[in-house]
Amino acid sequence: MYLVDETGLAQYNTLKEKGFYSNIMGTSAVFSIFCDSIKFDKEKMEFMYYGKQRIERRTSILTRELVTAGQLKRVPRTDNNPHGLLITNWRTLMNKDIEQKNKMNY
Repeated sequence: MYLVDETGLAQYNTLKEKGFYSNIMGTSAVFSIFCDSIKFDKEKMEFMYYGKQRIERRTSILTRELVTAGQLKRVPRTDNNPHGLLITNWRTLMNKDIEQKNKMNY
């Protein structure tokens, strides 16, 4: 949470209240995120992230399309933020299911 402003914290708290993290731990799900591309406007310091999220559970594998956006703000470098950039106005624009496969149970 050292790299994002209150918009990231708000998203984290929302997911925590909905039991998202407890569900991951309770079902032994494995989450992976794969970056497709990042569009970055250096003048405005704005980005759009395009990627896929893979959620593997005991009986299925779910693939989701993920698009997020935000701005970057220069801040002093610290041990917790060695790049000196803070993500601001971060938001998820899309997080939708695109494929679900059932695993074979033997």
